[in-house]
Amino acid sequence: MLRRGARTGVKKNVEIPTESYEIAHSAPELLTETEQLENELFGDIEQQFVNKEPSKPPGDTLFVIDRGEKRPVWSDDEECDREISLGDKNIAKKLRTGDSDTISGRQLEEKLRSQFKKIHGTPNWTTRDKSSQSSILASTGHMTQPTKSLPVKKLSVTRCKNLNSRKGAKCVVKSLEFHPGASIGFVAGYSKSLDLFEVDGENNKHLHRHHFTNFPIDCAKFTADGNEIILGSKRPHFYSFDLHKCTATKMAGIRNRPDVHYKNFVLSKDSEYLGFQGQEGLFSVFSATDKQLIKCITHRSRINCSSFLTDNVILTAGHGGFCSLWDMRTWKVISDFQDDGALHVTSVGHSTRHIAIGSDSGVVNVYNKDDVYKSRSKPLRAVMNLTTEIDRTEFNSTGELLAISSKELKHSLRLINLHSLQCMPNWPTANTPLAHVSDVNFSPNSGYIGIGTTKGKALLYRLTHYPSY
Repeated sequence: MLRRGARTGVKKNVEIPTESYEIAHSAPELLTETEQLENELFGDIEQQFVNKEPSKPPGDTLFVIDRGEKRPVWSDDEECDREISLGDKNIAKKLRTGDSDTISGRQLEEKLRSQFKKIHGTPNWTTRDKSSQSSILASTGHMTQPTKSLPVKKLSVTRCKNLNSRKGAKCVVKSLEFHPGASIGFVAGYSKSLDLFEVDGENNKHLHRHHFTNFPIDCAKFTADGNEIILGSKRPHFYSFDLHKCTATKMAGIRNRPDVHYKNFVLSKDSEYLGFQGQEGLFSVFSATDKQLIKCITHRSRINCSSFLTDNVILTAGHGGFCSLWDMRTWKVISDFQDDGALHVTSVGHSTRHIAIGSDSGVVNVYNKDDVYKSRSKPLRAVMNLTTEIDRTEFNSTGELLAISSKELKHSLRLINLHSLQCMPNWPTANTPLAHVSDVNFSPNSGYIGIGTTKGKALLYRLTHYPSY
């Protein structure tokens, strides 16, 4: 007898059938209760693909995707037809139409959707791309939508929850800025801390805090790619904060150069260059990549402010109202002019078409950008709505709005419409709780304006004229 599993030495010839098999549909099979329910919900999947010819795209298009109209997964007709009272709560009274206090569920849904889009715009998560962003950056995103021309006399503004309401401090806010590619904003100042928040106007979730020992922050800016934040102070060094690693790197200053200061700096638009304002007109240009000194140039008077007009042109301005344009390819002055009527220039800002120069008298001169290359430049308009030293001149992304502010007096913030070169008359008002403004900044698509104050608050307002962040 052979044991089970023992080899016999005889090989069996196994024939493999070569004919093709077809799906038989001769007699219907009895379906279980589960299969019947699946067919009712999802249809007969097999019948959807049997004997179905593939669709051909029109023309030479390789792929055509027709997603069709998106519809809700669940719809309850009873809830849509249900009558809802709006008179019970004061917060719902603004949703009423006419004298009636009741509204159907369908109408209430439409009104709430319309109210949400009016205040907050399109939700940010619709274009979120987590594959190329870090843990902080991946939690946020924003959309870009076209806008209509800015109205001349009325700007629609809605107050939102303070950006730093969850992690506020009573120290001066020196820098408030929005991330160039995600719905993130930071608040930094004399609290020696850098706080990152998600910007949504409702919760403004706190994402991260980094404390710098013995380093009161005077200036902080995002780089163009949004991966890094540069921070400056009166100390003889500065910091670079990496948003991907959430770590700060100390950058040592130049040895034996006490005239080089790191308190105030500017970044070029492509973030290739970093410029620090020093003593006695000294302006130091660093590489923003490796943080190494490239060149030191000397302005004709003390420098109070500066800006990179292009990738190769630097504007320096300061005492005496003197302004100079430097060509970075030759490191020579290509134009000198004196700001019209200014004793000292204290702030400069620019857009693609205009340059705004603020002075210690509170006057802001708006120039055509091409005219500043002339030795005798005349402003398009002198804005005289403020009477104390100008600290900030900030353009929005479209170049339609100019925000000017002074921290010396309360409520010293104005928005200038660049189409009419007039101050917006309806906002801010005397009741807007601005206090002393220390910084102002627009979000990348001008959907929000952030205002830092000397009391440590980071005010956030929604400019509903602009549909996206």
